[in-house]
Amino acid sequence: MTANKNGWTRTALIAFTAFAGLGLSSGLLGVAWPSIRDQFALHPDSVSILFIVNTVTYSLASFSIGRLMSRFGSGMTLLAGAALMALCLLGIATTSLWVLVVLFSMLEGFGAGLIDAGLNLYIATYHTAQQMNFLHACFGIGITLGPLVMTFALGHALGWQTGYATVGLILVVVAVIFFRTRKWWQTEGFQTAENKPVVRATFAQTLRLPTVWFSLVTYLAYVGMEIGIGQWAYTILTESRQIAPEVAGPWVSVYWGAFTGGRIFWSIIANRFPIEKVLRFSMLGAALGAFLFWWNPVEWVGFAGLVIVGAAQAPIFPMMMAGTAQRVGNEHAENTISMQMGAVGIGAAILPGLIGSIGTTFGLEKMALAFVVMGIIIVVLHELIYVWRRQPVVVSTVGD
Repeated sequence: MTANKNGWTRTALIAFTAFAGLGLSSGLLGVAWPSIRDQFALHPDSVSILFIVNTVTYSLASFSIGRLMSRFGSGMTLLAGAALMALCLLGIATTSLWVLVVLFSMLEGFGAGLIDAGLNLYIATYHTAQQMNFLHACFGIGITLGPLVMTFALGHALGWQTGYATVGLILVVVAVIFFRTRKWWQTEGFQTAENKPVVRATFAQTLRLPTVWFSLVTYLAYVGMEIGIGQWAYTILTESRQIAPEVAGPWVSVYWGAFTGGRIFWSIIANRFPIEKVLRFSMLGAALGAFLFWWNPVEWVGFAGLVIVGAAQAPIFPMMMAGTAQRVGNEHAENTISMQMGAVGIGAAILPGLIGSIGTTFGLEKMALAFVVMGIIIVVLHELIYVWRRQPVVVSTVGD
């Protein structure tokens, strides 16, 4: 593929800023949910409603991102995503009706899908694994600060709405930046080494590759684990292990902080190591950290598990995304990235809610055990990807 591959361009820097805003919005619900649940007199499992409606629209945007960016331009597509997210977060902050919270969450999912899938596709096409890791490091920065923003708002009796309004205003600024720079963004897509456009395979052709299916399920499980820990760690710590909220909230941020620090680390050295080895090391580390968090013989071991799993997960998403074309070939890469981002949405929506149901039915500590099982599944799926990757990838004819 082409790509300018020239590193820290203006659009790359804007992408990093936007991803930090995306992370901020993703870090709010885990801390805010108990307050939202109490205000609207909801069952604990009602959070799954928000996950589901958000996922449907997020996945719709993700599956169609390549075509949307080709038709409307990368800049306008990203502008639409940021503007929609900003309006919906401000809407959630100002409404007093649960049904409108659900509606705004649904629309916000579409905007988040445009930003998330759009920037992943853009960086994968025009930049390297180093920039992809830094993009996701910026998401980590945002999602580390998100719980702190919400913890501050709740701790100072400002209400959970203040946390949403604050992040909504930040995304208004991001939308303005996209508007001012909408003509800077490229739309050529994946190309050959000879700078000729790649003929994109159909979705049906892409779905025939076993590697694609293993990649999709890996993303499904990985993101469910990543977001699931971020969503439920606070509840496990406070309601099962009786840790004070003012201690538990910062430890959730420590989890995301280790996650972010890991992504910053890998953004510096990512191009020096084979993607396969980085992923194998990281996935084994994530499974170990999840085990320690579940085992928790003493308090500090559980906290250490949170740190380890956060740091180990750091390069998994960006390195898998950056290596998409290597796994499936350029002609399948755009379709695969779109489907991977759809799997991300499904995993983030269904699995945390399912884990919450496990906790409600069998006890909160069983949620921690579920994270261990997911970590093991991810390790196994990764190995299957590379077993099948050794099969030759059939390269389609390149257009003239």
